[in-house]
Amino acid sequence: MASIVSTLGAGSGIDTKALIETLVTADREARTKPLTARKEALTARISALGQVQSSLQGIATSLAARVAGGALGLIPVSSDAAVAVERRGTGPATAFDTSVSVTALAAGQRLVAAPLASAAEPVGEGVLTIGFGRRTDLGGGAFSFSAGSAPAVDIAITAANNSLAGLRDAINAAGAGVTATIISNAGAATLAIKGADGADNGFVISVAEAPGAPGLARFASTPGDPAMAMTAVATDAAFSVDGIGVTRGSNVIDDLIPGVRLRLTRPAAEVTLRAARNSDALATTVSDFASTLSAMRGLVADYRKGATGADPAGALAGDATARAIDARLAGLVATPIAAANGLRLRDLGVSVTRTGEITFDEARLAALPAARQGDAEALMRTLSGSSFGSPHSLQAIAALVTPASAGLARRRDALTADLARVEVRLAQYRETLTRQYAAMDRLVAASKAVGTQLDTQIKMWTASRG
Repeated sequence: MASIVSTLGAGSGIDTKALIETLVTADREARTKPLTARKEALTARISALGQVQSSLQGIATSLAARVAGGALGLIPVSSDAAVAVERRGTGPATAFDTSVSVTALAAGQRLVAAPLASAAEPVGEGVLTIGFGRRTDLGGGAFSFSAGSAPAVDIAITAANNSLAGLRDAINAAGAGVTATIISNAGAATLAIKGADGADNGFVISVAEAPGAPGLARFASTPGDPAMAMTAVATDAAFSVDGIGVTRGSNVIDDLIPGVRLRLTRPAAEVTLRAARNSDALATTVSDFASTLSAMRGLVADYRKGATGADPAGALAGDATARAIDARLAGLVATPIAAANGLRLRDLGVSVTRTGEITFDEARLAALPAARQGDAEALMRTLSGSSFGSPHSLQAIAALVTPASAGLARRRDALTADLARVEVRLAQYRETLTRQYAAMDRLVAASKAVGTQLDTQIKMWTASRG
């Protein structure tokens, strides 16, 4: 084939190489131009549908985050900072109005040792064993102790950490649930040990001194050897809820009101706790949703517009999926949502204008009965897709794109295959033309050779006659 190509035009004098390329190029343009145009149009449709789907999913995710974050839910409030309240998770599921009276706060046990000259002073060697349970003060320094379920912790004091500071550090490093500190004042250093809040977090300290290195016994605190002074008793928080007495081992309480955390900060009487919805947050959410929905319809409209004058048609002009999405978006305004007891966006002040814009009337939302604000939250949750399975959610509308894009992608792949087959046929066409023109060149060359031979013979004959 290479030898044929190299001799093209040698006999005829015609640039048959250029002629073949011109013929092949013309054939390629005629065959591939419509296929390429259809492929590019499909690619533009797939891209536009992908943008629509991504935007819908983004709106749904943003709305779901507001709902999940409790922006539309019940918000706990307290009449007194003595009982601070905060939302846990999505907050309380139902409204409540509760009275709480705090009698006592939960506290941790505190022990104080006899002072030493400094934090560097040796304390002796041996093992301190800290046991946990309920410690009951009997007065006069005496107490009783009931061991709890937490395991005892051994703390070794050796020559390497034989100092008041070493003892403190060893206690803190043990992770036993108690904290040791050294208080320095007027030439003395005093070790203090504090336990966690709650009556069950009381503790005792027994000591086993190493032979020849006494001193640790001064840090003992058992019913039979109360060497350390107890300055605070481990106690539970005591309070009442609507007149019912309650105790807890912590001042932070998560298990009293579902979705609400209580923080007891001081004793107080008759603190009122309530749960109410934030009407401003609801109005902001609905307003933002209406604006975003309107912008979404505008995006779809831009993609669906037809050609006008010099302006080409949008990528989704005539696209059935885009038409269905737009209709579903507009239909959300008037659709009653079962999960919201039939409430509609229209009932929240959202409406569609004659020009297709989606607007929000805050005054209409303000007229919504307070008893239906929970339905409003359910409606927004359904629209976001937080309530899975709803055909009215933005996620469900966005899902319309997936099968449509898959179908368009298959059509585009088919066109890609057609273009590949065209290139194969063009290669065959080029080879056929090359062979045909090579054969023509050989015939022309042979004809020229015969003509030259006859011309030479005639000249020779003419010369011989002269």
